[in-house]
Amino acid sequence: MSAFARMAQQPVVIILAAKPAPVETIAPILWGLEEEGVPAELYEVAGGEGEALAKEAAERSTLNVGIGINLNDSVIALHHRNLPLKRPLFTLRSADLQPSDLWVLGKNAARLVKGEPLVL
Repeated sequence: MSAFARMAQQPVVIILAAKPAPVETIAPILWGLEEEGVPAELYEVAGGEGEALAKEAAERSTLNVGIGINLNDSVIALHHRNLPLKRPLFTLRSADLQPSDLWVLGKNAARLVKGEPLVL
């Protein structure tokens, strides 16, 4: 079974990251998700716009929430399946790519899944 076929079956937040996806960027996002008790799976892809990757991830996730990362464009986005493509819930740009902001993005992805108040 391919990785993309498996995505549709697992109850996880999907993270699609355009290569390269450095651990120092991804780790704080995963920590935020883990702290809230929501599992995630990371998949590296050849490329794509951060917002479009987030939307695709949300559509593939059974939890309806996805994160897209494209550090070549300095964009990380958090999306929900029911939102329009160009309207992700959160978008971080190069100036926002601090570990604490990435951690909050992960927490907010988990809280979106759980229906809890977001951290602003």
